[in-house]
Amino acid sequence: PFKVKNSGTGKMNEFYQNSHKSLCLREEGKDLWGIPFDKLICGRAGTVDYYANGKLQILFGAGTQIYLIDRLGRYVTGFPLDLKKEILLGPDIYDFTGKKKYNIMVLHKDNTIEMYNLQGQKPASWKGITVSGETIKNLPERIDLGGSTFWIVRTSVQTLIFPFYGGEPLTVFEGNQKIRPDSEIKKLDGTTVEFTCYDGKVRTLALK
Repeated sequence: PFKVKNSGTGKMNEFYQNSHKSLCLREEGKDLWGIPFDKLICGRAGTVDYYANGKLQILFGAGTQIYLIDRLGRYVTGFPLDLKKEILLGPDIYDFTGKKKYNIMVLHKDNTIEMYNLQGQKPASWKGITVSGETIKNLPERIDLGGSTFWIVRTSVQTLIFPFYGGEPLTVFEGNQKIRPDSEIKKLDGTTVEFTCYDGKVRTLALK
């Protein structure tokens, strides 16, 4: 189950999919509703204040689409959004400006990570994230340094760090100097991170 806040009661609810794929909302062990659904959720669900009025809706992905339903189980007008590519995992939800203009990150089945707004559009500057010859294992982890945002991406081989708008990784290491897939990425100051490489050595890199 996914923990979601119910803006009507102020309580934390559990949003889940049952064995028949129906979508359900439960509060304190009691089911509030269930609605039919025919696809599996892609491993994430979270809340957004889509209308910026204090009422929260539940955002999730299935197939190639992003869905938004309100706390009473009703689909929000304008959804689902069709991203045109199968979703493997996502969405993770971000509000970079704090003004409830949300962006989402999605890992697609074609080994790409994409950023979208809630109209299904990618930012004009977005370059995409993919890694040739390696499988991306999870959605990116956000790290903020000195007012800039970067993305930590774990692959089957290594950990990579990308700029906010994607493109080429900032960490291009060879052989045993590659960052271990399970390494912590530790902030040292407003520009520099520290990590552990395959050779066991701890190295640092200035991202700015």
